[in-house]
Amino acid sequence: MTRAQTLRMLHRVRQTLRRYRMLSGGETVVVAVSGGPDSMALLHVLWRLRDEFSLRLHVVTVDHGIHRAGSEHAAFVRRTARAWGIPASSVRVNARSWARRHRLTLEEAARAVRYGALARVAGRIGASHLALAHTADDQAETVLLWLLRGASADGLAGMPATRQHDGLRVIRPMVDLWRHEIVAYLGAEGVPCRSDPTNRLRGPLRNRIRMDLIPHLSGYNLGVKAVLRRLAEQAADDAALMDHLAEEAGSKALRRRAGGLAIDAEQFRAMPVALQRRVAHRALCEAGGKIRDVKFVHIERIRAMAESGRSGELADLPGLRAERRGGRVVFKRARRAGSRRMLQ
Repeated sequence: MTRAQTLRMLHRVRQTLRRYRMLSGGETVVVAVSGGPDSMALLHVLWRLRDEFSLRLHVVTVDHGIHRAGSEHAAFVRRTARAWGIPASSVRVNARSWARRHRLTLEEAARAVRYGALARVAGRIGASHLALAHTADDQAETVLLWLLRGASADGLAGMPATRQHDGLRVIRPMVDLWRHEIVAYLGAEGVPCRSDPTNRLRGPLRNRIRMDLIPHLSGYNLGVKAVLRRLAEQAADDAALMDHLAEEAGSKALRRRAGGLAIDAEQFRAMPVALQRRVAHRALCEAGGKIRDVKFVHIERIRAMAESGRSGELADLPGLRAERRGGRVVFKRARRAGSRRMLQ
């Protein structure tokens, strides 16, 4: 990578920051850094742009306790960050214990404890933003991941460039960059990095998508990753429009009372099916359901209850119980989470 190419890459990150309005200037940003190529590139790029955006950076490394090199990687990140004049913290968590306690896969548990640790450090130092090192490659992998898991059309939108999490604005400044560009940038700038041995394990589905499925699909279309990334962008735009329409429809169909939340069946039946599904999902969110456990069958159960007209009909949903009462479908918190009667 030439000097001109390095400057062009910095400019592309700058454009991404402005396109998605990730930063307005003057923010305190927690940068999640594992020591791997992507996160080290993210740290270096933000360090290069810190004066332009008046950023106060704070590096956080989370050691998940999964592999022996975790503590060494954390020490490497702290040394590098401090050499660049950036304050750094490291947090050790036990992802395996969390996975057993909450009946999650190790990958799901690692994500949960990582976000929790990052949010705690951000709260302690007064940070408003959390920067993550996801790339365009990660976006393509995420689209396939959600597709294989049977996600809705919204799943095809992949990872949002920005979102809110525990009061933090989560940003992905490198979401428009490909991994091969990042590797070239590290070499040109002499930025050190470490490799994460868990990325080579064949157990996690994301790893198998990256190592096996995408190379296989590339045999049919060499540009398959770019195709998946464009699909994510289009799906995100479509989802934003549908969310806007669902908000308007929900304001007419959802009834909020002290005793809970209800769907007006008549208003609900008048909606197109696509809006019905979004309003049903919105109702589950507002009523306090376990959204991560909601499946397509749960949404269809709500639609069927609104259509049926059978007063007294009941359904157990993730964290909620729904009941048809006259012209309404009423939601109440379930007495026991994870009831055996819950729809599968």
